[in-house]
Parts: sequence; structure tokens; C-alpha cells
Amino acid sequence: MKVIFLVFFIALSFFLMFNASAMIEKKRLMIFYGVGMVVTILSFIVSPAIVFGVSKAITIDYNETDKVIKSLFLSFLCLFFLNLFILLVVENIIDFFIGFHQTNNQANISKNPIRAVVENKSRILTLTKGVFFVLGQCLPYYGIWIGAYR
Repeated sequence: MKVIFLVFFIALSFFLMFNASAMIEKKRLMIFYGVGMVVTILSFIVSPAIVFGVSKAITIDYNETDKVIKSLFLSFLCLFFLNLFILLVVENIIDFFIGFHQTNNQANISKNPIRAVVENKSRILTLTKGVFFVLGQCLPYYGIWIGAYR
């Protein structure tokens, strides 16, 4: 079951990081990530009561259920937070850098490294997303689902 959740969250984060920004406008995506973080945090606060109530109604192991639910909440929080970070910080830093040089540094815009950054903006953004995907999404999911709660 842990491997299934691991693969699910890696696939979902890959879709949200690389494909969602092309399909959904930036403002709606930011709202989605923000609401997702708030709902996840609120659900995380209420989850012990839910698990305790369910464990009293049905004979299930409270500790195992609690571990799975905490792992789910941590995974969703990681998913929403890092994708919001990529959307707000990384893309805006690259856009700010390019916009600044296009408006305030016209004389040097044709010189390297500024020219290389302007010409390869999409490649730089894809590379940055790839690094954040591997180190910021896959590695925490592995830690949450495979490495934790042994």
C-alpha cells in the first residue's frame, strides 16, 4: 500500500509541477494550492478525533491508521507547498531577472550570460522544476512512505 501511495503522489506532483501551469491560469493555480494547504492543515488538526472515532466504531488498529493518515496529510502538504513555492518564487525570480535586464540594461542584453538566460528561459525553468521535483518532491515522498514509521 505504501508503494502505491508513493507512486500516486510522485505522479500527481509531476503532473501539477510540469503540466498544470500550461492548462490552468496562474491565479487559479495559486488559489488551488493555497486552499489545498489550508484544508490539509485543518484536516491534520481534526484527524486524530476522526481516527479515534472510527477506531471505536470499527475494530481497526488506531496506531496504524493514524500513521497512514499522517503520511497522507504530510504528502498533500508537501505537494501543495512545493508547487506553490515553484509557482510563486522560482518563476517570478526568473521573470524578474529577465524583465529587469530588458528594461534597465538594454545595452548589455545581447551579451552573455544575460542573452543566454533570455534565450533559454523555458529550459532554465524546466531544469529548475526538475531539480525541485527530484529533491523536493520525490525524496520527501520516499521518506514519508518508505523510510518513516518502521
